[in-house]
Amino acid sequence: MFCSNCGTKLSDDAKFCPNCGTKIERPEEKRDPVPPAVNEAVNPETTENVDPAPAAEEKKDDVSRQASEVARIAQASEDRGETPNPEFDWRSLLLPENIERFAPLVAFLPLVMAFVIGVISIFVPFRHGGIGRFVIFVLELPFLAGAIAGAVGLVKVALEKKNVSNPWTWVAPGAAVVAALACLMITFGAVQNGVVLGLVTFICGMDFLPRITLAGEPMESPISPKADIGFYAQFIASYREQYKATKEEAENDSYWTGKSSYFDGTGIELLGLILAGALISIVTCGIATPWLICSVYKWRINHTVINGKRLDFDGTGGSLLGHWIVWWLLTIITCGIYGFFTYVAVKKWEMEHTFIDGEKYYSGNYASKFDGNTFEFIGNTIIAGLLGMITCGLGTPWAVCMLQAWQTRHEVVNGKRLRFTGSGLGLLGEFLIIALLTCVTCGFYSPWGTVRMNKYIIRHTEFEDLGMED
Repeated sequence: MFCSNCGTKLSDDAKFCPNCGTKIERPEEKRDPVPPAVNEAVNPETTENVDPAPAAEEKKDDVSRQASEVARIAQASEDRGETPNPEFDWRSLLLPENIERFAPLVAFLPLVMAFVIGVISIFVPFRHGGIGRFVIFVLELPFLAGAIAGAVGLVKVALEKKNVSNPWTWVAPGAAVVAALACLMITFGAVQNGVVLGLVTFICGMDFLPRITLAGEPMESPISPKADIGFYAQFIASYREQYKATKEEAENDSYWTGKSSYFDGTGIELLGLILAGALISIVTCGIATPWLICSVYKWRINHTVINGKRLDFDGTGGSLLGHWIVWWLLTIITCGIYGFFTYVAVKKWEMEHTFIDGEKYYSGNYASKFDGNTFEFIGNTIIAGLLGMITCGLGTPWAVCMLQAWQTRHEVVNGKRLRFTGSGLGLLGEFLIIALLTCVTCGFYSPWGTVRMNKYIIRHTEFEDLGMED
């Protein structure tokens, strides 16, 4: 048996051509056994006119069918009357000739590198000294090596297997070369210039992801912003259908009516709190910071409903001020070491002032509290950071869920312990949307991104005892 596209000899059990990657359709699997003469008139399966297609057109149809599997070219699929196949064979991406499918990963590397290294460097001791800089350099090397390898691979594919006279052929390799240059700049200190180039390659990657990787089109195919937008719009619509995000959607679910968990705060409210609080803190030289923290906590907690029970927060800036001064003094005295303990200390204070609205304030075993400790927090944070670094940032949703699960299981409200049931895969869609809109708006979307994240987290938070009395 030979490949219908490139003529390469195939083994009897081959499913894809090892040379060009074309899916092999065996005679017994063909859907249309009708002779071409009859098929020109009427297709017996669809009762629609179908034009005969040579081998080159068959390859195009196969690529389009794969695109429909991930909802990439919905309109084109409707025109052909095809039914999308929900399964996507990721194993085909592992073939050496499919290196072009990794074009978006290479394009995303500079910004992912800047973010991951920036976060990790906070926890590197003496980061401004020789040892600290060497540690950060070692952490940067995998990103730089990956970008260079991707650039070399895509250029090689373009020169050996593509039409070099087609200008579209060089879009992905060119973006990969720019990404490698950006990673090189970040590694050797020109961080700002590297981030600017990274923004350019990130935009390119947002086209490569649906067009080249998910739809399976060759990298020399023309760029179609309209098709890309259609793919992302359909992805968001299907995601919202699967994961209910708003208060109204949650309450409309008959099973959870009266027992749903949701967050009903808005981004504009959070933006107003941040701007007002920042202005007051500047005017008061930072003295009003505890009041800013309390206002944000009160907004977040009072807009949180767990299993149909709205939470309430009664903390004040005055009650936090004393703790705040003590924490700062301990941090200064210990040369910053106590700073690692402040997160858990603030969390304990927050939970002590969090209650179920309308219920009396319990004490003892029925009090509100946070019983996690700093060493667990540091350990989970390090693991989450390593997960994000090893996966070049792609594992961030899983890292966030891991930290959230640890934190939630140590939260107790009126004697009722909470638990988090979200997953990295479920958060992935929200994470991509937040990252994209935050980058496009130069960070202005951050308050709305925070609200989206809170909606997902609260929607997957519940009391361990779902049968608790009202």
